[in-house]
Amino acid sequence: MDATFDRLDQIAIAVARGDASGFGVLSTGEKVYVALAANDAALLSEMDYTIAEAIARLGAEWTASLVKRWQYRGNPQKFDQST
Repeated sequence: MDATFDRLDQIAIAVARGDASGFGVLSTGEKVYVALAANDAALLSEMDYTIAEAIARLGAEWTASLVKRWQYRGNPQKFDQST
């Protein structure tokens, strides 16, 4: 499962930087994870999800993984572009 989250985290960073090319092929749950990880409320809104609905859609296991992996990483829009 870590490989799945590693892949989704990389897509989230790309989305936060304006590259949504890998977003369209994801499942709805994966899109919700990426939008939350990318800190992109507008993307959630485009998907017709509120933040609360998105968290509920993820379920307990994925939400716990999202929090564990992102709680101290900061806003991916501010990540160094060289990483």
